[in-house]
Amino acid sequence: MGKTEDIEPHVILHIGTLKTGTTSFQRWFSDHDAEIADRHGFRWFTGFFPDARELAAICIDDNRDTPAMALGFFPPRGTTEWDVWAASVRANVAQQLNASPSPIVVSCEALSLLRHDSELARLADLFPTNTTRVVLCLRSPRGFLDSWKSHLEHDFFRRSNDPTSFAYVNDDSWLVDYESLTGAYRRRYGHDNVVVVDYDRTMAEHGSVVPALAATFLPADAELPAWENYRLNKSTRPPRKPVKGLARPRHYLRYYKWKISLTAKRVLRRS
Repeated sequence: MGKTEDIEPHVILHIGTLKTGTTSFQRWFSDHDAEIADRHGFRWFTGFFPDARELAAICIDDNRDTPAMALGFFPPRGTTEWDVWAASVRANVAQQLNASPSPIVVSCEALSLLRHDSELARLADLFPTNTTRVVLCLRSPRGFLDSWKSHLEHDFFRRSNDPTSFAYVNDDSWLVDYESLTGAYRRRYGHDNVVVVDYDRTMAEHGSVVPALAATFLPADAELPAWENYRLNKSTRPPRKPVKGLARPRHYLRYYKWKISLTAKRVLRRS
């Protein structure tokens, strides 16, 4: 299990949680990675996806899914294709961690779905406990659940009555059992090596999570690249293309209304 003393981290592992401005932080850092590396010495981890969602997929237990897995972003588990793909994910992690002695920042909000010791053991195989600091951002349960319901609707997921599902959004949802979440990571990585950021407080103070997340690995007075305009809200993104078996009639209607509107705008621009 994880040590309890503080460490000098080689890896800053930002695990979300979901709906706490992770996309804004990821875009800000990746847009300014060269400047941050030159000025402060921290590198940015480049995953197979901008949010490195593949990391959670290879760590989560076989009887559980992440939203990206349910949407079919990865090969089917239990196949040769999955084994080859998962090996390439692990190789990418090892290559980037070992590429330089300078510390690296890894951000994957789907890692906040991990709860079991078996899952955290797989994660520790990727990011060792003796050189990793975990950064966790927590939002008020009500604020999170309201935002997550909208996100599920956008991605065609029906709300689930299964209390173990990521689409279970009742007031007693396991997703807002923050004690279980922090406990799982502290058991593996050590109590002092799991840093918690208060999403609601930093949003009230800055209107963004970027300064608070940056302060978990940079000095409080560090000069940051401009972050004020990084307020990306996934709820405003274009509708996702309907997924057979998940989408309902209203999703098809919403998507094709958007496509027709987009085509009409292009025709008007050409005329």
